[in-house]
Amino acid sequence: MKKMRTPRGYAEQRAEVVISKRARPVHLVVARIAENLAGIEILRIVKVTPGFLSASSETCGTRRCPVTKPGHPTAVGVSLILDEEHKDIQFYEITSAVKGCGTRMVEAVVNALPKGWTAVVAMDWSGGFWKAMRRRHRRITIL
Repeated sequence: MKKMRTPRGYAEQRAEVVISKRARPVHLVVARIAENLAGIEILRIVKVTPGFLSASSETCGTRRCPVTKPGHPTAVGVSLILDEEHKDIQFYEITSAVKGCGTRMVEAVVNALPKGWTAVVAMDWSGGFWKAMRRRHRRITIL
């Protein structure tokens, strides 16, 4: 007897991970960050290009660019600048229209970093979000 397949619910789906041909081979740390972000149920796409990673619940344009603009009214997303040579990950943009998702995205990134790697925030316009994240994760550096 065949077992009936039930359609997967929204919460069970993982985000699509798109890796640019120019970004291959993908560094192990970048791959772990992408997988951790793909595990966050609200995110629909994770896109890796040379030196850059972005993930979001929404896309724009024909190239399906993840929406990460701070203050976006409906999107949840994060953009990272990847510097594998210096072992740095810089938070470039982050937005969260859903409470708690910003923290989950930061934790997904920080938990993927091995010893010796740092997460950097160059400009903090958040009004306290990054200070709270710094208290939780000592590996985050705010410039």
